[in-house]
Amino acid sequence: MPAEGSPPYMSLRERKQQAAREHVADAASPLFLRDGYVATTTRAVAKAAGVAEGTVFNLFGSKAELLLASLQRSVPDLVDSAVWTEQARAMPDAAAVIEHFSVTGKQVSDAALPLVRVFLEAANVDESVAEAWRRQERFRLDGQKWVLEVLAERGWLRSDRGFDELALDLWLLAAPELHLKWLDAGMGEDEFQRWRRGLLATLLLDPA
Repeated sequence: MPAEGSPPYMSLRERKQQAAREHVADAASPLFLRDGYVATTTRAVAKAAGVAEGTVFNLFGSKAELLLASLQRSVPDLVDSAVWTEQARAMPDAAAVIEHFSVTGKQVSDAALPLVRVFLEAANVDESVAEAWRRQERFRLDGQKWVLEVLAERGWLRSDRGFDELALDLWLLAAPELHLKWLDAGMGEDEFQRWRRGLLATLLLDPA
C-alpha cells in the first residue's frame, strides 16, 4: 500500500507542518479503527492529538484526506520502491523476484489492511473518500511497476503482452480488496500467498 511521497527537500516550516500532519494522522488511526470513519469526528481526533479542531482542517482540508494520511502512515518505514528495486536486481532468478514482491507486499498488507477495510467501507458512503481511494490506487498502479521493470531488465518479463497491460494485471492481483475478500472467506494467509505467487508467475513471466 505505497503512499505518495514527500518532496526531496523541505524548508523548516514545511518540515514542521509535515511533523504536525504525521502526529495528527497517527492520533486519528486508532479512532478510525475503533469507531469507523463516520463515527470518528474531527473534534475527537483533535482532542486525541492535543490540537485545535481547526488545526486538523488546516493540515488536511477534510476528514477524507485525514483518513488517507492515516492509511499512508500505517506503513511509513516499509514503502521504498527504490530500495525494493535494488534488492530485486540482485535476485538470482525470476521466481526470487516474484517472491521478493510477495514478501514486501505482505509486509505492507499486514500493516495496512485494517485501515484499508475502514477506507473501503467509508468509500461506500462518502464520495470524497472514494475519490481519495481512487487517487491512492492510481499511485499504487505506478508504484508497483518496479517489479515489471526488473523482470524486463533481466529478460524474464513476457514479451507477448504490453507493459501497461501487465501492469494492470499486477495492480489487480495485488489489490488489497482481493486480499480482504480471501481472508473474509476464511481462507488461510499462507494459502493466499502461494496462490498469488503462482498466478503472478503465470501472468508476468516469459513462458519460455
